[in-house]
Amino acid sequence: MILSEAVGFWVVMQVVVDLLLVIFFIIFIRQFRATKDKRASSGLEPLHRVLEPLLKEAKKVAGQFETQIKEKQRIIRRLNDHLDSRIISLNLLLSRTEVCLASHDKESRGENNPHRHVYDVQQEIITLGEKGLGPQEIAKCMGISKGEVTLVLELKKKFEEMERSN
Repeated sequence: MILSEAVGFWVVMQVVVDLLLVIFFIIFIRQFRATKDKRASSGLEPLHRVLEPLLKEAKKVAGQFETQIKEKQRIIRRLNDHLDSRIISLNLLLSRTEVCLASHDKESRGENNPHRHVYDVQQEIITLGEKGLGPQEIAKCMGISKGEVTLVLELKKKFEEMERSN
């Protein structure tokens, strides 16, 4: 996310610099054409010889900036596509996990509590973890696998770390 913002900032900066160069070039050409007739009589010919290579170089640099901007935009699109596919994959995994947990809940508890939701199970795991129980103890207490308990507790830690870093 931070990388995307940094790349976005530099893309915007390059666009601004490119626009300034183009505006400078247009203004200079207009002034140059307006004073074209006066050059011969007022001695602007030496100035013209000095500035013409500078303008060519400015045009070359503007072209390079444009190429870099297009490359950065392509990279950003590729990163966004990659992130979108990751998010879709995570959502699919979460959906599958919820279905598995729900079916496991029904199997392990019978019909005692058919309305128990995955989020309730997760919250109970987190609550027991905050009380100091280990994954093995929580798994025995709730009648679920140790792997599920470990997964929920690790995800909770990662979410807390992400919140602290933001």
